[in-house]
Amino acid sequence: MFRSTASKVALIVVFALVLGYYDLPSSYQLDATPNAVKDAKVHLGLDLQGGSQLDYKIDLRKVPEKDRKAIVEGVKTVINRRVNALGVSEPNIYTSTIGDEQHLIVELAGIKDLNEAKKVVGKTIQLEFKEKREKEDPNYKENIRKLGASILDRILSGKATMEVIGQEETQASPEKVRYSEAVWQLRSEVIDEKMASAIFDRGIEGKVIPTLLEGNDGYTYKDDQLVPLDGYFIVKLTGKRDASALDAKEKSLDVSHILIAYRGAERAPDTVLRSKDEAKQLAEELLGKLQAGASFAKTAQDSSDEPDAKKTSGSLAANGPVKVGGSYVQPFTDAALKLTKVGQLSGVTETPFGFHIIRADDFSQVKYEKIFFSTQPDPWQSTSLSGAQFQRADVTFDQLLKPTVSIQFNPEGAKLFEELTARNVNKPLAIFVGGNLISAPNVNERIAGGNAVITGRFTVEEAQALARDLNTGAIPAPVLLSGQYTIGASLGEEALNKSVKAGIIGFILLAAFMIFYYRLPGVIAVLALSLYTTIMFFLIKSELPLAISLSVAILVFIGILYKVLRSKEDGWEKFVTFILACFVLFFVTFLLSNAVVLTLAGIAGVVLSIGMAVDANILIFERTKEELRAGRPINNAIDVGFDRAWSSIRDSNFSSLITCGILFYFGTSIIQGFAFNLAAGILVSMFTAITITKTLLGAVMRTRLGEKPWLWGMASGGHKNYNIIGNTKVWFTFSGIVVGISLVALVVFGLKLGLDFKGGTLMDLTFKKEVTVEQIKSELKNIQEVLNVRTTESASSSASGASLESAVAKVNFENGRVVPAGEGEAEIGKRYILNLEHVDNDTHEKVLASLKNKFGNLTENRFTTIGPTVGATLQKRAVMAVIIAMVMIVLYVAFAFRKVPKRVSAWKFGVCAIVALMHDVLIPIGVFAIFRFEVDALFITAMLTVLGFSVHDTIVVFDRIRENLRYQDRDESFAHVANKSTSQTMARSINTSLTVFIVLLALLLFGSSSIFHFVLVLIIGIVVGTYSSIFIASPLLVLWQKKSQQ
Repeated sequence: MFRSTASKVALIVVFALVLGYYDLPSSYQLDATPNAVKDAKVHLGLDLQGGSQLDYKIDLRKVPEKDRKAIVEGVKTVINRRVNALGVSEPNIYTSTIGDEQHLIVELAGIKDLNEAKKVVGKTIQLEFKEKREKEDPNYKENIRKLGASILDRILSGKATMEVIGQEETQASPEKVRYSEAVWQLRSEVIDEKMASAIFDRGIEGKVIPTLLEGNDGYTYKDDQLVPLDGYFIVKLTGKRDASALDAKEKSLDVSHILIAYRGAERAPDTVLRSKDEAKQLAEELLGKLQAGASFAKTAQDSSDEPDAKKTSGSLAANGPVKVGGSYVQPFTDAALKLTKVGQLSGVTETPFGFHIIRADDFSQVKYEKIFFSTQPDPWQSTSLSGAQFQRADVTFDQLLKPTVSIQFNPEGAKLFEELTARNVNKPLAIFVGGNLISAPNVNERIAGGNAVITGRFTVEEAQALARDLNTGAIPAPVLLSGQYTIGASLGEEALNKSVKAGIIGFILLAAFMIFYYRLPGVIAVLALSLYTTIMFFLIKSELPLAISLSVAILVFIGILYKVLRSKEDGWEKFVTFILACFVLFFVTFLLSNAVVLTLAGIAGVVLSIGMAVDANILIFERTKEELRAGRPINNAIDVGFDRAWSSIRDSNFSSLITCGILFYFGTSIIQGFAFNLAAGILVSMFTAITITKTLLGAVMRTRLGEKPWLWGMASGGHKNYNIIGNTKVWFTFSGIVVGISLVALVVFGLKLGLDFKGGTLMDLTFKKEVTVEQIKSELKNIQEVLNVRTTESASSSASGASLESAVAKVNFENGRVVPAGEGEAEIGKRYILNLEHVDNDTHEKVLASLKNKFGNLTENRFTTIGPTVGATLQKRAVMAVIIAMVMIVLYVAFAFRKVPKRVSAWKFGVCAIVALMHDVLIPIGVFAIFRFEVDALFITAMLTVLGFSVHDTIVVFDRIRENLRYQDRDESFAHVANKSTSQTMARSINTSLTVFIVLLALLLFGSSSIFHFVLVLIIGIVVGTYSSIFIASPLLVLWQKKSQQ
């Protein structure tokens, strides 16, 4: 047996060393370490590391006023689904208003490469259904001209850039408006001669040509015939250059040539009878005449064998420019690219076609933007059915096994689709995706049920890509990327470093307490917690291949099943554990194979799981000590202690895992991050407590240390019996007063909601000289004091009638956020984004003036009103998640406690746990209402932590009541059993809370001020949660039981 234990300990040591090495920073790892290990890193969130900010403009012109709010929420949902499909990316998504424009700000964690950020957001596809237009509008061309003229006026007025307006109009009306930006072109390459003339003859670099140009933009099909695509242009010249001095790889030019063919040359006319030598001699003679001043055009007309030379005078502009990789043969290209000025002649150049004399005609190149408005009548007209009613898309196959994309609408969309097909029987119905016509099948009959099929010449991969893009990006309104920025951490690097140091101090203090109180088991608990931390860090950091992740998960799954089959639990408990094993299989696979973004919310989940890990060890140690006091030998006491602690560990952790699952599924980004990390921590804590701690205790027990009772924290005597139930009125009175004060404060004062709930003002500033976040915050505080003094004076004057100026509300910049932004030497340390509470234009001007006075000149890049990151929809989902979690806790506790005597209803335990939970939540909320602390998104995270701790604590106490009810004497009352159980778990309850309290107190005292209120809520919640688990939950259960028996 010792050999078996020794091998287990050795395995634990190897396991810890391997994971510990993986967790090391790459600078501490050996050079021979595989890159996959060295490149692994912890993905920190926006609050800890920063990332990218993308500003999307939402085009709501075609949306009725009453529907705009819902459409904006729909776009937010789609974008969130795109960037946070797995729920662990922790983005910030909120609205912004610039004038009458509605924008959506998307902030992505850890991505500083803006192109990568845009790739993550991906395509936002607009899905449209259109029906055949019955008749053409005779005023269509004039209406298009007016549209073009109005947009030209907007551009010339400087209200927006041509690029932004062009992309916006293209997305809004892709069938008639097209924006494009040309690469460098010669005059011959510009598709329309009128536009070429305007650009080359009248264009000014950097300016929009101030007139609407009429022309054509190529050709299109109409009734199966190729017709000119006529319309109007808005053109902006963005660059001019002379390509003559460019490197051959970038160079291009228009040329003319004279061709002297010979008999047998490629494509030589039959009339050419000269020999090759004669052709070469003639070419050299003509070159001499040209060099002597002869006309190139006349010489080409008279002597060139090039077809149509008499019309073109030798010009090859219609054939395109000469450039590397162009359409000309290589000897011709090489000779032409050596020319460096207009009019320069090449030497006689031989090609398969004969001998050429080449002249450079044009090196002038331009770049330009254009918006084209097609006057070609659109055969399709819009309908009310669009991506707003889209539900999901799947790849299907028709009768010929060709891939198609099946679309499912919501109930509203199903009704619209049925009406649309009913009025278009025997007519085509067009499906557009991203402005492109995908298919236009004929409708044979009215279609009910809300299903449509997109057919086309898809490959399976293309159909899958389209379905995927629709599922994650079928937006109800067009969006346009109007800005992109790199941003720093919202909490700052200093805050992160201070908090990490404080956490380390807290862990050291925790270890000291555990060793001091529990002695040898305390040392083992510290080792188990260290391994817990190592495993959690590995899980957060790892991005293993799917095959490896799945293999590890299967091994864990098999291990759990083995333990389940060998356990002494009854069938239902085994079934619940089997369900957990299935969850673990998928969860561990996902956790090992995907990067998890770690934010402060996630860290809160880890902190709570550490508390649960400590709690599991304390439960085991306390139960072991009870068995030792009962006279059991040490080896038997450990086994029995583990067995009796298991039900408490199982039920408290299972209820927390159920809560995590519900919060993750129904919750929002910040809640999902908390739930995910908490679930991971719970699973790891159960593993370390049940496996690592038990193995190490068993190993130590077999040494001489196991023979020394004082090393196991043994004390004389048993549990002290406290009169907790007898003083129920005292506890209820005290809690009633505190909860009552909290409720009154909440009603009278309300909560002071921060930017995350109310939104505010965004100012994007670039300073001329470098400044720091702390300097800006300090100056904002000074500005606040000055403005509020003026406001008070204004209010006094107004009250006395001496001034007509109305008193205004005081400003508060203390909780504003200053986030570093920008990239490159020109912006780092100079560009910042300020998120402040709502300010009016007057206050905005005063803030700018004060900042300029303090720090010198600055440029304001953006000034906009922003919406909340936790909007109404997200708040509703969060509330729903918490309510459902409470219901599920009641149901699970009722199931777990189903074997209690019938006179004690099992579901009462769950209800009392929820009442205690509500007590624990109301008190911190009341404290924040009374002291007017600001409530932000971190407050939600802290309250969720309190929720989890409260339920966990209470269930452990209830589990001891359940156990003691099995051994209840006939004359022993329920109140006595509850009082005895609460007294028995008193040490465990206080010690668990004390260990978590120690860590939190270190964070409060030594951590960053930016997380002070977050930690404060946790401390209040932990204290109140411990109080309620002892003095509220059990007395309430006894009182209820007593009332039900009367």
